[in-house]
Amino acid sequence: MYRLLTRTGRLKDRTKALAADHGGSINVMFALALLPTLGIVGLGVDYGMAITSKTRLDNAADAAALAGVVTAKDYIAANAKQSDVVTAGLTAGRNQATKAFNINAGSVSFATVNLSPPDVTRSGQTLTATISYTASIPSIFGKLFGVSTTSLSNTVTASADLASYLDFYLMVDVSGSMGLPTTDADAEKLANKNIEDEGKCQFACHFPNRKGWNAAAGKIQLRSDAVNNAVCELLKRASTPVVPNQYRIGIYPFINRLATLVTLSDTSASLASLKTAADCDKTWPLAFTNLLDTGSTQLYSNNDPTTGTGSGGTHFETAMPQMKSTIKTFGNGSSTTNSRPFVFLITDGMQNSQTYSSWKDKKTYPGNPSKFSGYRYADWDGSQPAQIDPAKCTELKNAGATISILYIPYKTVKSYTNTSYIVWENDRVNGFSPTLADPLRQCATSGFFYTANTQADITASLGAMFDQALRVARITR
Repeated sequence: MYRLLTRTGRLKDRTKALAADHGGSINVMFALALLPTLGIVGLGVDYGMAITSKTRLDNAADAAALAGVVTAKDYIAANAKQSDVVTAGLTAGRNQATKAFNINAGSVSFATVNLSPPDVTRSGQTLTATISYTASIPSIFGKLFGVSTTSLSNTVTASADLASYLDFYLMVDVSGSMGLPTTDADAEKLANKNIEDEGKCQFACHFPNRKGWNAAAGKIQLRSDAVNNAVCELLKRASTPVVPNQYRIGIYPFINRLATLVTLSDTSASLASLKTAADCDKTWPLAFTNLLDTGSTQLYSNNDPTTGTGSGGTHFETAMPQMKSTIKTFGNGSSTTNSRPFVFLITDGMQNSQTYSSWKDKKTYPGNPSKFSGYRYADWDGSQPAQIDPAKCTELKNAGATISILYIPYKTVKSYTNTSYIVWENDRVNGFSPTLADPLRQCATSGFFYTANTQADITASLGAMFDQALRVARITR
């Protein structure tokens, strides 16, 4: 009886001790909760690895698609006389797309990747490359939950326009400010030599027969000179097309209105006339410097003050619609009769909407008509510097033209005189100068905006504009 009571007592004591031991129950609960927590963290690690792998594979697919269309386009352009050039070009594009994908996809560790045969096709003047892949990424922690791999896939398409037949309309600003020197040092140099009635002047224009013009005389490079040299280099580049009549170029100076220096001409057949019109074989002054605003309209016809470049001010709102009516064809580049238009607008972007009211016919002209017979007297409404209105470019773009802009920043103009009007105008112009790039960028077709200051940069930028027109590749999906 004693032994029984003793054992019973011991059992009760142990039961009480276990009930009092709270630490043991917490350890059990923690162990039970730890497994799903580790699982969630592990699945997060697997997911992160999968996302990283997919990003790399998508980039590889993008690179492959672009490589496919660019290679095919380059091959077709370089072997235009080959009878099966399109078929061979598409094959070259497919092969290059495969190489590009495999090289870039090789950086994805532990992945099993399957690339479908790249599809590079031509429809009209458009080359299209389609890249599709599937991949599986092994799971590290997911296996604990029955997920052994993560599957990935994507399809990417890129397009490039052959646009074999291109028309380039060079819309060149020859307003007074394009007569500023290309560097600040030269502007200071010109001002010290150019002593006019109202003091020092940094503009070589306005004075073709006076000291200011002669002071520049090939010794100080003007922005008009730099642009002219760049255009001459562009003519050389466009003189060797792959196929006949592939490129046509026309040169259209403007101040208040658009005028024609040389109408749209095939570069391979009319290179000599284009170079002659631009004075490419001369030293100084070249064509654009000769056309700078000197107070009288140039390139006019039939004594008509509504023709020619105009004088006094810069009217984009007039010149842009005139360019639209000048363009012969708004095509896609598929043939000589369906050429694709590119407008190369070269300007400092400073608009000036000043006008003149003729006493003769009481009409308002965007420029001084007083140099014309019978239009001697006209009232001027004053200088009105402003930004370009980008909305004036919309109609031209909507019609199917690509507007590529070379912006040559307006230099700060110093005042060397106390004449109130000159100081006021210079201050107003200088206040607008830093704001001119934005509206010009909006005017340009997206991605077709360039900025340059020096001769080398202006030449390089105009060449880049030409190259961009020849090769337009894009990811479409």
